[in-house]
Amino acid sequence: MIVVCGHKTLTEVLEQNGENTYEHPFVFGFREYFECSGILGAFGQVWKKQRKFVIDTLRKIDSGSANQESHVADVVEDFLKDVELANGQPIEMKKVINTNHCNIIFSLLFGEKFEHGDETLSRLAGLVEEAGYAVSDSGVLSFFEWLKYLPGDLFKAKRLRYLVDEIKKVVKESADKHKEKTHDADATDFIYSFMQEQERMTQAGEDMEGFTDRDMILFGFGFLFGGIPVTHALAWSFLYLVHHPDVVSNMQKEIDNIIGKNRLPTMEDRPSLPYCQAVIYEVLRMASVSSGAPAHVLSADIEVNGYTLPKDAWLIPGLSTINWDPSIHTEPEKFNPGRFINDEGQLFGYEKVYTSFFIGPRTCLGQSLAMIEMFLIITSVVQKYDIGNEPGNPLVSLEGIYKGVHIPSPYNLCLKNRL
Repeated sequence: MIVVCGHKTLTEVLEQNGENTYEHPFVFGFREYFECSGILGAFGQVWKKQRKFVIDTLRKIDSGSANQESHVADVVEDFLKDVELANGQPIEMKKVINTNHCNIIFSLLFGEKFEHGDETLSRLAGLVEEAGYAVSDSGVLSFFEWLKYLPGDLFKAKRLRYLVDEIKKVVKESADKHKEKTHDADATDFIYSFMQEQERMTQAGEDMEGFTDRDMILFGFGFLFGGIPVTHALAWSFLYLVHHPDVVSNMQKEIDNIIGKNRLPTMEDRPSLPYCQAVIYEVLRMASVSSGAPAHVLSADIEVNGYTLPKDAWLIPGLSTINWDPSIHTEPEKFNPGRFINDEGQLFGYEKVYTSFFIGPRTCLGQSLAMIEMFLIITSVVQKYDIGNEPGNPLVSLEGIYKGVHIPSPYNLCLKNRL
């Protein structure tokens, strides 16, 4: 096992040698829960075919009227409803974030979102959140699979099996309903696009590997599960903001000057809001949610920095070493959005923060969606509300917890209308 750290070395190993380092080890978790398919679990040629399909479908979505931004914007209104219903009383931010994020993913998958307050959505969001924690608890089984035979469920393998099956059940029920619907010729949601690809492959007599109905369900599951780091990044965002009211004030001034108070922010506003963008990049840097990415495995010997990394060795990418490198970021321990603003007030130097979405062929396909989601949700909330801590309780620590990804401790906020 080899731990890879630093921007230069990570880029050389994962990007320049990407063809030999993109695979994951064929271990318990990928076999048992992801069944070696979908955007998270696929291997080899199946992974390449499915990844190309996702890229092509995202392009098709963004070329139509129902683009990624529109899917997010629809759910932002539900997010703001949740905040408004709290009426300035303490609100559990993680629950609101998880529920609305799940609705965004569901909307992209099936072309329509759940209605605000839908019980199925609340249950689905809870299942996905718990599954994320259980994956961390079961991680040791990737190294010592025999531990799953111990009495009880010490490593949450049985519980995770249940959670995964329940999530897949929701996806399957929704996919079955989707098959029965009459679709517009220009429909671009993922499940309909998947069915179109199945039909094309059948007519062409192509091998259906990677595009069976089973793969469709795993695809939907992978989208829901793969979005977990985004929910943690949003949760970190609001926790950092309540710790730094001066930053919130600066964001509000920028938003008020550029947008005003009569409409919500859009992605067209993004270039005109450099400070708000800088805050998001600083949260991604400081939180380093995916600080320990899943292991990769070498498919051939490679030479790096004068060393031979042997075939079949496991690679552990240390992505957070980039975000905390003092040679890249001055005083990296300080939360300072201004590090990404130059003397002319323009955004700069943020590019390396994108390594939070990984480096090389396995770079997160949801990167653009994640950035849209973070920008629209954070700026919309900051535009409308002052962010305060729950009265009578100390601010929750910024240390966080490591559960496979870096997550903040649970917290409540009081969001009071400023308009």
